[in-house]
Amino acid sequence: MVAGEKMVAPDGYEVCLFPMAYMYISQGENGNISHHGTMNIDFIGWSASGRVYDAPLYAPVSCKCVRTLDSQNNGRIFQSLNKVHCADGSLQYINWLFFHDENPIASPGDTFDQGDLIGHTGTAGQVTGDHSHMNFANGQYAGWEYVPPKNHGQLVNSWHIYDICYVNDTVLVYDEGYPWVTYNGEVKIEKKRFPWVLYARNLRSRYWRYSNNLIKYREKV
Repeated sequence: MVAGEKMVAPDGYEVCLFPMAYMYISQGENGNISHHGTMNIDFIGWSASGRVYDAPLYAPVSCKCVRTLDSQNNGRIFQSLNKVHCADGSLQYINWLFFHDENPIASPGDTFDQGDLIGHTGTAGQVTGDHSHMNFANGQYAGWEYVPPKNHGQLVNSWHIYDICYVNDTVLVYDEGYPWVTYNGEVKIEKKRFPWVLYARNLRSRYWRYSNNLIKYREKV
């Protein structure tokens, strides 16, 4: 989504949108750096010109900040004000977490309209670079839990971000191949990838076919 963007379905409920204009995943779900066993995803800032620091994060739906978490990492937890349309086709309340904003905008009790600025990527806490650690969950905020095997934390009732957020007007630069979709009335449409991502995938595919053919040739010889 872009700044100020709002999307309301014909039934009057808001459509949940991914909270950044560009998507570049630096660590996916169950990542081996700090996401073992969780549905957390790290996103770095990006633009048409490349890497962006302190990249803006927008309210994916109208929401309220309900809690701060971990003063070192500057966690902010938000909850939708109403039920919203999610990318898996459900209509429900949602809640989510952002970590690492160095100068958080939101405090508990603050409310925001869909499309409002609610945070930035950053380097607060133990990080390897400027990014936003995101975690989305189904329903109203129900607490925090630690997940084996590494006891990394996530929201109770955590769910895949790609099953909650539509990616209308978000440019997918590096999306880990997750099934992101756009909202078009009642129809979900596969989101087109950034051209160089497709090129890279095609290149890997050609290399794979070349390698297989080379192996088959050697076996014949």
